[in-house]
Amino acid sequence: MTNDAQREERASVASLVSAIAGLLRGGGGVMTAADASALRRMDPRRPPAAFFKVEGVLLDGNLPGDETRRMDLETRWAAIVAGLAHLGSLHQPGQRLGHVLADAQYSDVRFARLIRSDAERLVDELPALARFLAAKNVPVDWSATARLILSAGSSEEEQVRRNIARDYYGAVARQEGV
Repeated sequence: MTNDAQREERASVASLVSAIAGLLRGGGGVMTAADASALRRMDPRRPPAAFFKVEGVLLDGNLPGDETRRMDLETRWAAIVAGLAHLGSLHQPGQRLGHVLADAQYSDVRFARLIRSDAERLVDELPALARFLAAKNVPVDWSATARLILSAGSSEEEQVRRNIARDYYGAVARQEGV
């Protein structure tokens, strides 16, 4: 993928994540408080009807038609949506994930597990990460986690992981005065 295509893909994912965050905050009048609650409680492997509302409004044109691939992407997007449901208004574009996690004192062990996780494990890690950030009331740009899980198993995976790791460890080093 060329640099221009990668930038376009990042912008597309960031745009979708922001649109979903807006929808979950009540934009468009599609989602109810009960829907948001169901999304916070959901198992991304078995998404509730509320997830399919989000998919129908924002994701349907972005998922491929092959049934197996579509179900995999639905599960990945359900993990992203679950995280956004926990974060609420804490999704803030521009708040880089690695920097935010270092500032929130997310443990090095947990960060290493997150950054090494495959797509299957990220389905569980992302909602837990969102709960951690929400409990600390820390704003974050959730689109980095979307790119992390969406790139898992693809040729872009390593670049996404390295970018997040550089931000995290760079911020940790600055905090330690290195």
